[in-house]
Amino acid sequence: MRKIISIMAAMMFLLTLFYGINTQAEEKISMEYKFSSPQVIQGDDGWILKMKGCQQHEYNGVVVPVKEVHILLPFGKTAGKIEVEAYGKEIVGEMAVQRVKPLVVDGVKGRTGPAGNVEKKYEVVGVYSLRGYNILVMNLFPISYQDGVVSYYKKMDVDVELKNGRNPLYRGLEKDRNWVARYVDNPWLLDTYPPAKCDEHYDYVIITGEKFVDAFQRFVEYKESKGISATIFTVEDIEINPSFWNSTPMFNDTAAKIRNFIRYAYLNWGTDYVLLGGDADVMNASSNIVPARRLYATCVGLPLANTDVLEGQLPSDVYYACLDGNFNKDMDDKWGENATGNDVDDTDEADLYAEVWVGRACVDSVEEVNNFINKTIAYEQSSNEQQMMQILLVGEYLGFGGDAEWGGNHMEKVVPLIPSSYNITRLYEKEKEWNKYTLANILNRGVNLVNHLGHGWTTYALKMHNGDLKLLHNDDYFFLYSQTCLAGSFDNWYPEDHYYDDDCFAEHLTLDKHGAFACIMNSRYGLGRENSTDSPGQRFDTSFFKALFQENIKELGRANHYSKEDNVWRINENGMRWIYYETNLFGDPQVALKEPSESIEMNVSIEKPLNGIYIFDMGPWFTSLNGTLVIGAITIEADASTNPSGYLERVKIYVDGELKASVENPPYRWKWDEKVRGKHTITVEACATNGKCERVEKEIFIVNL
Repeated sequence: MRKIISIMAAMMFLLTLFYGINTQAEEKISMEYKFSSPQVIQGDDGWILKMKGCQQHEYNGVVVPVKEVHILLPFGKTAGKIEVEAYGKEIVGEMAVQRVKPLVVDGVKGRTGPAGNVEKKYEVVGVYSLRGYNILVMNLFPISYQDGVVSYYKKMDVDVELKNGRNPLYRGLEKDRNWVARYVDNPWLLDTYPPAKCDEHYDYVIITGEKFVDAFQRFVEYKESKGISATIFTVEDIEINPSFWNSTPMFNDTAAKIRNFIRYAYLNWGTDYVLLGGDADVMNASSNIVPARRLYATCVGLPLANTDVLEGQLPSDVYYACLDGNFNKDMDDKWGENATGNDVDDTDEADLYAEVWVGRACVDSVEEVNNFINKTIAYEQSSNEQQMMQILLVGEYLGFGGDAEWGGNHMEKVVPLIPSSYNITRLYEKEKEWNKYTLANILNRGVNLVNHLGHGWTTYALKMHNGDLKLLHNDDYFFLYSQTCLAGSFDNWYPEDHYYDDDCFAEHLTLDKHGAFACIMNSRYGLGRENSTDSPGQRFDTSFFKALFQENIKELGRANHYSKEDNVWRINENGMRWIYYETNLFGDPQVALKEPSESIEMNVSIEKPLNGIYIFDMGPWFTSLNGTLVIGAITIEADASTNPSGYLERVKIYVDGELKASVENPPYRWKWDEKVRGKHTITVEACATNGKCERVEKEIFIVNL
């Protein structure tokens, strides 16, 4: 018996060391984070500090690296007192750290304000729940910046006292556990969450008006033919069911009742996907089928440049996806305020992690229901390999100065995330003027995914008004992610003293016969940043591509919510909550971005000079030589191709790393006629339209006097 007790004690000791948890696991969690010396890079307006495993964070007027921390709390517990200790402080040096840009001081545009010190060791973002798992989100500051002196800590310990706080949305499913594991630093604490019984009746739920039940039934049958359990529930049935009522009037409107029903479906049916099958025109009762909840956010500057505070009530389906709390703890007219706006206590009013993945089909006619279903099914069943390879990046003139002058500069941020199997086409106004006809021709040829940044309005985007969408006659439907302003205002109400009788651009794009099968667009202003591509809109855009191509989250609903949750740690930075709320999915949340089965192979070779001797561009002679001698000028010639063919964008010729020529069409050649003597390296680089490049090099000895 003693031997068994000794073994058990030893096992508990080892588990404590491995998990980094205090032996009094029910009272405290201890986590340890280690940091390496920061990398110091010279920037335009100060030194840039970067640390491995850290993100760049705006704090007190400067940009510093922080470690975003996501600590899973044990089952039935929430966070109490938090203590952070830092060890091994070392001085990096005296320097001016890069300031947050842009700022305006005294009304003078383009000037930056004074940088403040960074003395705090951590900031708590909040405790949020994901499918019943409580997660503490906070940022550690391994950098200290005081009076121009930069130091860093080698190690930081986080101690979290625990108190009771069980989440009612815990349903104990294995799929929830696996999803939560993506987000937390200490996944071993998942074992503290017990299995629970939840009957998985319906994975997919459609909420719509009675008049569209028959039309949507075809979509239910399609889902079931794929092995997905699906059902339809009407808004009318939800409204008359007292199970979804609340005694407080402000939490008993149609939107609140629908959200209560979704909570019920999530907890009792195992539901993961919700399609809101109805428009939300605020001034037209017959088209206000699934009403939108407007969530409150602010930003400073439009674009983020001046000191004007912009307030917004943003139509957001986040309210129907994130099911904890009621989004209005202080019961005022501002739903989803951050902790500083909550007059009751110091907590975020919003839930920022999604229990279900939500998409909206803004239909208000049977014809639109049929178009939505036809386009979604057509995309999922398409076998057009050439279309699946096509990604279109679209950038317009923005006028925000510096790197932010052009939308194309922002679009380039996602290129490193796109696999080589895709073919990238760039339509950048900074390179060549284009119009709606240029874009329509490309879309009509067949595109899989479009990423766009340019100016827009409620009924205008992509240089097209709603009426211009008749230019599209494509039957190969695409997905669009756009950062443009207002084109996703599906309540038809902006500015708030103006109601549009016509639906917003996103609705027409997804519900007309042609165009997109789905899109993500902003329900109010998109937010750029002057002189920088590091804007709130671009951060969410990049996180969406990260979800698709790094995290392998291909379902659009999941990817959209991942892009939001990937930015929770910085939700209180200028403009971030605004973008979090307004990026709504118009489409089926379960449909997955299709991947091409083909990949592009590059072939490139140097055809001249070869081994041997060249004299005044003639040769080679003595080809048995193990090297190349050139006397006089020489024409460098290359051969390049792609497999499959047709995806070669350009061939670049370098000498000693310096670009000498960029040739788009064959023959790929350039005559080198410069005064030169000695050994030099010729490099030929071939680049495909998807951004993939291959290069070959050759060393020669040349004399050209």
